[in-house]
Amino acid sequence: MAQAKILIVDDEVVVAEDIRRQLRALGYFVVGVVSSGSEAVRLAEEHRPDLVLMDIKLKGPMDGIDTARTIQSQYGTPVIYLTAFSDEETLARARETLPLAYLIKPFVSSDLRAALELALFRHRVSRIAEQRGRWLDAVVQSMEDAVVTVDQQGRVTMLNPAAEGLTGWEQRDALGKAIQEVMVVLDAESRSPVLNPALHVWRKGNASDLGARPFLLISRHGHEHRISDSAAMIHDERGNPSGVVLVFRPTAT
Repeated sequence: MAQAKILIVDDEVVVAEDIRRQLRALGYFVVGVVSSGSEAVRLAEEHRPDLVLMDIKLKGPMDGIDTARTIQSQYGTPVIYLTAFSDEETLARARETLPLAYLIKPFVSSDLRAALELALFRHRVSRIAEQRGRWLDAVVQSMEDAVVTVDQQGRVTMLNPAAEGLTGWEQRDALGKAIQEVMVVLDAESRSPVLNPALHVWRKGNASDLGARPFLLISRHGHEHRISDSAAMIHDERGNPSGVVLVFRPTAT
């Protein structure tokens, strides 16, 4: 496994060199030690470190929090704050940048190692989740079947292009609207209004395949589509219901 690359940003030379020594002993590769925000941004661009150890108090016009915000926005590099300042106002500003950890000076080598290992692990997991999310989104967006998701209140949270085509709603206009407004469905035989499949699944609490009972979908522009539908509950990471996904397609008349 390649060594993790660490950038140290600290305005205390003696402290910074001690951190460099500890990191090398722990097996990390230090790409640089700087004392100002501008130098930190430059080295972050040049070396693209895996993690930045950032002192909140720095020389120059940018403090550590401003520097961290710049590096994160430009390069997505995670940050651990090193600071002797632990007042609530300072921590409140720091929290806005979503650091992976804090180390309050003075700290010992074991604290540094634990913070680094946890921060790097959390960042890897986060990146994997983001990559999976982008992959799944690409799959959904390219599907020929129409896909719509709704939240616990029955409000639309996503339409793929196929769903936009059938419903006549663009996603930007549909987000946050009630599913029964975006997806108007009638019984295919009687043409009477029926409960939207998403709301049906939410009330029943389980998946449903309604393909044997076709619906008429009335688009935003009044066009009619005979569709078959399946719907399933969405669960969060704790297994709690958080919404419903609908998948539907046109069927032969």
